[in-house]
Amino acid sequence: MIKKIIKLTLGFLIAVLVLFIINTLYSAGVFKQIISHTEGRVKELYTTMPGTEDMDIDYSKGLLFISSTDRWKQLKGGSSNGGIYILQLDSGNTPKKLAHTYIGVFQPHGISFISKHSVDYLFVVNHNEKGNFVELFQVRNDTLFHQKTFADASMCCPNDVVGVDTNKFYVTNDHGNKSGMMRVAEDYLRIPKSYLLYFDGTTFSKAYDDLNYGNGVNISKDGSKLYLTQTTGRKLLTFNRNSETGKIELLNTLNLASGLDNIHVDDLDNLWIAAHPKMLKFVGHAKDSTKKSPSQVFKLTPYKNSYRVEDVYVNDGTEISGSSIAVQYKNDLLIGVVFERKLLRIALNKKP
Repeated sequence: MIKKIIKLTLGFLIAVLVLFIINTLYSAGVFKQIISHTEGRVKELYTTMPGTEDMDIDYSKGLLFISSTDRWKQLKGGSSNGGIYILQLDSGNTPKKLAHTYIGVFQPHGISFISKHSVDYLFVVNHNEKGNFVELFQVRNDTLFHQKTFADASMCCPNDVVGVDTNKFYVTNDHGNKSGMMRVAEDYLRIPKSYLLYFDGTTFSKAYDDLNYGNGVNISKDGSKLYLTQTTGRKLLTFNRNSETGKIELLNTLNLASGLDNIHVDDLDNLWIAAHPKMLKFVGHAKDSTKKSPSQVFKLTPYKNSYRVEDVYVNDGTEISGSSIAVQYKNDLLIGVVFERKLLRIALNKKP
C-alpha cells in the first residue's frame, strides 16, 4: 500500500513538473509562429551605434535621444564606454554622439527626457564597475552637463527610468537578486522579485513590487497614469498616479503574450511597446551574435479603461533582432535594439 502511494505521489509530481515546463516554454514563446509583417516601409537603417536599447524624444525640437552601449562586450566582462546620441529627425542627418561632463565609465541603459522651465534634462541609468546609478544631465548646446548621481542600496538592478521632476523619478529593478542562481531562478521559475522604486527628492521607496522582470516604465502626458511592463510576466500594468505624492494604484493589467520591454508615450498619449516574442531566442542572441531573436512592436490606443492593441511590426530577427524600444515621430517609427549596431526607421502606412 505504501509503495502504491509513493508511486502515485511520484507520478503526480512528475505530471506537475511536465506541465510546469510546458507552461514555461509556452510563456517564453517557444510554440509561437512568427510571421514577419510591417505596417509601413523601411526608410533608413542606422548602423553606427551599438546597443540602441532605449530612446526618448523632445517633440518640440524633433530631437531623438538614443542610449548606446556595447552590451555584448559588457556581458563578456569588458568595460565599454557608451554614450548618448542625438538625431535631428527632420534634417536627414545621421546620429551624433553627444559630449558629456560625467567623470568615469559611462554605460547608459534606460533614459528619460524632461523639460522644466525651458531647461532640458536627461535621466540616464548607468552601470559601471562602481555600481548601478541614475545620472541626471542638463542638455545644452549638444553637450550633456552632469548635474547629479543618484545611488541607493535598493537600486541593485536598474533598467529603465522616467523622470517626473528634476529631482524625482521612478526606476525599475528588473531583478531582486543582482547575480547568482537566485537571479536565474527568478527568470526561469518566474519568481516575482522585481520591483519599481520611487525617488521623491529625498529617499528611495518601493512603489510596487512582486513583479516578473519589471522592465519599461513611463507616464502619461498629464502625469496621472504610470505604465510598467513585465518581461517574463508578459503584462502591461497601468496605474493611477498621485502627482503630489508619487504614490500609484493599480488600475488594470493587460497580457500581451510577449516579452515586453520599453514603453514610449507619444504626444497623443498612445503607447508604443517593443517586445521579444520568443524570449529563449533572445537569451541565445545575447550569448551569440550570430543567433537571431524576433522583434515585435505594439501600438496601444487608450480606450475606456483599457486599450485598442495593434501589432505594428513583427520580424523574425533577420531585419533587426531583440527590439527594445519603439518611438513614434510624425509618420515615422524608430525601433532600437538591445545588442546590434542597428536603429531602424520605418515610414508608417497611416498617421498615428
